[in-house]
Amino acid sequence: MSIVGAVYDVTEWLHRHPGGSLPLLTLAGRDATDAFLAFHPSSAALLLPWLSKNLRLSDHAVSPTSSDYRRLLSELSGAGLFERKGHTTVALLSVILLLLVLSVAGVVLSERASVHALSYALMRHYNVMRSPGVNRVVQILSGNVLAGISIGWWKWNHNAHHISCNSPNFDPDLQHLPFFVVLSSFFSSLTSRFYDRKLSFGSLARSLVSYQH
Repeated sequence: MSIVGAVYDVTEWLHRHPGGSLPLLTLAGRDATDAFLAFHPSSAALLLPWLSKNLRLSDHAVSPTSSDYRRLLSELSGAGLFERKGHTTVALLSVILLLLVLSVAGVVLSERASVHALSYALMRHYNVMRSPGVNRVVQILSGNVLAGISIGWWKWNHNAHHISCNSPNFDPDLQHLPFFVVLSSFFSSLTSRFYDRKLSFGSLARSLVSYQH
């Protein structure tokens, strides 16, 4: 893959990548600059020389959309909006604790499906704790223990969704065959790069989707 026109071989890094191997496989052979900037702290750039092939793309070009995004990112970074500030962190952690209490209370005290859905969403999206270990414990508590859903599977699925959002072949959140479809491209039985298999639009799918509204 390439980042800012430079070529990197991530083959040996694939199974050590903190975000899992799937995001790297999704971006294999493609420009990963915007994804790298969006999902990594600036310190991650220090690892790039170890993966460099000392090659640059001769046809590297930046699209207007990417250019605008990088300009915005630079402005926000320059304004210090991504920096941790002491009082802000204390207030933020207090809010996180409150959300944790509300989420756990929603799971334990309520039988309403809507309350449970909201509680699970809060717990697994709000990932701004200082310690990855503490965040992991909270996620396992809310997911595996209280909800009965594998947090490992959920993060694997959700990371793939965000790295290739709304891509029919790569985004698992769009791949609901044989129950229903969200795009006409699924009628041609496309191949899922997430599940690594063909999503067949067969007789069962045609029967179920015909009742989709």
